[in-house]
Amino acid sequence: MKLGADFDALIARFSPNTDHPLAIAVSGGSDSLALLSLTDAWATDHQRAVIVFTVDHQLRPEAKSEADAVARLASELGHKHQTLVWDDPKATQSAARKARYRLMCAAMHDHGAACLLLGHTLDDVVETALIRRRRGVRDASIAGPALASPAPVWPEGRGVSLVRPLIRVSREALQAHLQQRNWSWADDPSNHSTAFERVKIRKFLDRHPRLKSHSTRFVRALQDQRHLDDIALARALERVRVHPDGLIEIDDPDASLRTLSLLCRCASGTASEPRGSAMRELFSRLGAPGTRQTLGGAWIQKTANGFLIGRDPGISPKASSDSVFDGRFVRSKGAGLPEPCNQGFLVRHGSPPSSDWREIVSERIKHIARCYQTPHLEPVAAP
Repeated sequence: MKLGADFDALIARFSPNTDHPLAIAVSGGSDSLALLSLTDAWATDHQRAVIVFTVDHQLRPEAKSEADAVARLASELGHKHQTLVWDDPKATQSAARKARYRLMCAAMHDHGAACLLLGHTLDDVVETALIRRRRGVRDASIAGPALASPAPVWPEGRGVSLVRPLIRVSREALQAHLQQRNWSWADDPSNHSTAFERVKIRKFLDRHPRLKSHSTRFVRALQDQRHLDDIALARALERVRVHPDGLIEIDDPDASLRTLSLLCRCASGTASEPRGSAMRELFSRLGAPGTRQTLGGAWIQKTANGFLIGRDPGISPKASSDSVFDGRFVRSKGAGLPEPCNQGFLVRHGSPPSSDWREIVSERIKHIARCYQTPHLEPVAAP
């Protein structure tokens, strides 16, 4: 049986410092438990510390007992465990997703971890692709989630890489692996609730195995295509320059909308990225060099050689914490941020209040590029 991408290569890429623990999200379901099994075997062989996170969204009475069960298993395996409780529960999958990533990223920073292992499977990828297809997405980006990606929250997710070693492995294979180990798993009732679009698609595919097989082959091909697109995007990001005042400059008049959309996200200092349709509309309004448009908390201006991108002057910058300003600067003694008179007039409105700050926009862009350049690793034999 082959389970999981090459752990050696993935960990060397995203968590090379052996003094730092690996973090893994484990809900108690079959996917995350299978990942825990594989991670435990690898960590034991490589004498690497692991910390296991379980998020209690406080939306189901069973959640606490499931978290306790994961804690006991982690302890038996010799790993630290921490249950993270969402104090402001909202019964939507989107809100729960953002909350758990914020909680886990904050906990990871406390423990010095930079790599979060997730149990997303090939089944998850197929379901996501069909959901996005129904919503009108037609390019290779529907084949998400990726093998590696930046954390989807900001600035809590600064420097955190999400790694999904199982995205080319079926849930059926993972459950067979657990059965061989005599491990039982929890079954979240929401996985059977047709109130959620994902569950409707899952049940539909289960009723139509031939369609499921065809969809899986289709998604595998999309994964390959998206990987090539990601490599091209990462190369485009290597041509980006960020000025000390946070101004983004790219000398590429043919930059893709995906590249520009991502740079708008970084310029805005948020986790939000403009929708593709909105980005296309904005691009159509950009005329000759010097024209400028705002979108999603950022502005973008055409130049003779490419584009300038910065913070939308109509939105007041905010201090995310004592050490992070507007998701774009961190406090750094003696950093020497240029005086306002030496900053670009289009970005000085969004500068920190003093000079002891440095921009982290360039750091963020490099991290995103590193995730997108991850080799497309095939599954390897399970231990």
